[in-house]
Amino acid sequence: MPQTSRRKRVIEMLNRQVQRRKSLLAMMMLLDSDSSSSSSSDDHFDDSSSSRSARDAVIFMAAVNSLQEKKLEFARKSRYTFRLGYRKLDEDDVFIRDLNTGNDNERPWLTADEFKQKYRMSREALLVIAERIKDDDVFKNKRGPSQMNPTHQLMVLLDYLGTAGSGANNPKQRAYFHVGNGSVNNSRKRARDAVIHSLGKDFYHWPDENERKNISNCYKMEFNLPNCVGVMDGTLFPLAFQPETEDAADYHGRKFQWSLTCLVVSDQKRRIRWYITGYPGSAHDNRMLRRSPLKVRKEEYFTVYQYIIGDTAFDPSENVVPAYKANPNKAEPDDPDERLLNKVISKPRVSSEHVNGMWKGRFPWLRLIPNRVRDKKSLTEVMKYIHCTVILHNFLIEFGDQHIKSWESEEDRLSDIAEPANDPTDDMPGEEHMLYRGVPAGAPKDWRRATVREYLREHHATFELERNARQDDSSDDEGEDLSAVATEFENYFSRLNNN
Repeated sequence: MPQTSRRKRVIEMLNRQVQRRKSLLAMMMLLDSDSSSSSSSDDHFDDSSSSRSARDAVIFMAAVNSLQEKKLEFARKSRYTFRLGYRKLDEDDVFIRDLNTGNDNERPWLTADEFKQKYRMSREALLVIAERIKDDDVFKNKRGPSQMNPTHQLMVLLDYLGTAGSGANNPKQRAYFHVGNGSVNNSRKRARDAVIHSLGKDFYHWPDENERKNISNCYKMEFNLPNCVGVMDGTLFPLAFQPETEDAADYHGRKFQWSLTCLVVSDQKRRIRWYITGYPGSAHDNRMLRRSPLKVRKEEYFTVYQYIIGDTAFDPSENVVPAYKANPNKAEPDDPDERLLNKVISKPRVSSEHVNGMWKGRFPWLRLIPNRVRDKKSLTEVMKYIHCTVILHNFLIEFGDQHIKSWESEEDRLSDIAEPANDPTDDMPGEEHMLYRGVPAGAPKDWRRATVREYLREHHATFELERNARQDDSSDDEGEDLSAVATEFENYFSRLNNN
């Protein structure tokens, strides 16, 4: 049964009273008129007193009814007269309690790990983000009641993103944070938009030419892949509810009942440098790439010799080097050079899958999106939340905010790719090598992949020998350090015995 506002109930009550009094007043006037006409001149003196009393009663009733009509008119014109005051709860206490780090005499309500489990980052990282976004325009009301503290609104957003499915819906967040349903929803959106406005340019952008050179140096040093500037992989975001759109069947993906497809390019630090999403779950990764700016405006993203690597889902092109497809009845290609290329690019490709695991492990909202997709506007809202998680993911990597142990089952683990100790271009082939040439006119689309394959055939054995030698030298250094420590202890105990 729909709720009726207090104002509407008061108006209905006043209206009933006015109508009732009007009817009563009409009856009284009719009776008074009949009484006056039927009275005789003989008993005029006796009835005059009762007639005056009746007229006085009519006048009084008319005055009362006039007052009620004015009240009714006032109630109809007044929109906020009967609105209850805003709820004054102790919502600040919940946020302050969770942010409190405790002291020598008092343990915090949430330990560091418990806080990170709930808000998906450390207190220190949260406060840094809050400081960056607090002056955003979304937190400045032009009218109406004042907003919650921006830090508290950010906490509402992070709690929401830290829960899969409907686990952080409005009623549950309202019950925990002691704020209204409308405030919960508005806080999430404001904090999301503030993160996008205030952090987006610094923590989500395609690397410029100098940074791409540094990234390619890292891939050359670690994997012997010159000119590689990223790894591309696709992932799916399951939807908790069937889309309410005409093309709902297209959201039925290959792994989940309903999902969105996302294509991600990450770098050696596991930062997301580019992504595209919003396509239904049935969309193929290669189809998304063909229509993306990465392909359509490739000159804005790559030099003529730079490329990204990917799996067999992608077609080879000037700037994309995918793995070779295996023969139908075998697990790998027949050609040994093709097998070598697949082996070399498999390690950095695994890192891309780990990026997706880290991303979804940090923000479980991505593992089961509770928002309903009804139209373009609702899909845009979902994509804004996804973009917010991308920015936060990159920020937390730069900040050095580590995952906690309970997330290890949610993601695969991979050691970071080391920054090059020296410039590996010293050992790279000269710029006359085909790796540094643009694709010749009329060349097959597989030309770039073929040049990488030929380079690996010629140089990878030497690279492996040199890397193994470096690892052996590192082990020897560690052994020497341990020997020195052992010798120190030996001398120390000898001196003790002599004394």
